[in-house]
Amino acid sequence: MAALLALMALSFLPSFRKWRRHPVQFDPDRPYQVYTRDYDLELKANELDAVLATLPDRRWAERFPQVDPGQLYDLEKDLAARRTRIATSQPQDSSAPGTADAIVSLLIDHSGSMRGQSILFAARAALVASDLLEGLGVKHEVLGFTTSRWKGGRSREKWLSDHQPAYPGRLNDLLHIIYCSAGEKLSAQRCANMLRPDLIKENIDGEAIEWAASRLRQREERQKCLIVLSDGAPVDDSTWLANGDRYLDHHLRHVTGEIEQAGDIRLAAIGIGHPVEQYYKHGITISSPEELESTLLQLINRLLRPSP
Repeated sequence: MAALLALMALSFLPSFRKWRRHPVQFDPDRPYQVYTRDYDLELKANELDAVLATLPDRRWAERFPQVDPGQLYDLEKDLAARRTRIATSQPQDSSAPGTADAIVSLLIDHSGSMRGQSILFAARAALVASDLLEGLGVKHEVLGFTTSRWKGGRSREKWLSDHQPAYPGRLNDLLHIIYCSAGEKLSAQRCANMLRPDLIKENIDGEAIEWAASRLRQREERQKCLIVLSDGAPVDDSTWLANGDRYLDHHLRHVTGEIEQAGDIRLAAIGIGHPVEQYYKHGITISSPEELESTLLQLINRLLRPSP
């Protein structure tokens, strides 16, 4: 019996070694590429139900506790009451000089490490920022980014069926979410979608920033600001294993560098316990998610009213 078990183990050894092959060495001279965009999705928040319910790994999220969205609805009521008090005591136009020709885009990381309090306070911060910007007469967008699947989706499956060509590029299916487009009003109901346990997965920051920036560049406003809320570096295991573990990090640095050099968009970021200054010229690191709301409001004020 022992000999038989040993023979069976040896028969599986070649395939095991193939599966456990050495990680690919990252090559900084290779340009960033995407294996396929056929499975990437851009959805509005109210479309998430129909898509996420069909994913094969949806039950995986059941192991995580639900985050109560009640805080978001309470906050929405508080903000509405405050607006009413201000309108009653100060009926004059509250817009600030120059802000009518400005637009702010808020891009929120939906990576696995954001699960729990981080994503709850990011949603709260988005509501507070939206209320502020609406009061100033500033158009704004609230966007989110993640992937449809863990560790590669149909993109990786296609790569496997294509016999795994070397250095394939990004190997997961992007999921970009629009919570609030320019000219729309952000609501607690839309923000509550950020708390879905089946939404939070991997984060491919570079392409998300390119997406948000391209949306801004289609706008006519002269003053454009893009603020990223994140708690870590880009992560997607399927892409790392096939291209090297610095592949996504290198692309993020390239994207932020290009935007900052172009100068048409003021790019900034807030990192929750993560030093975003390594990626963004205007980066702020905070120690806890509870600091997000006040830090974001201060950052918006600084971006819209830059010092001479």
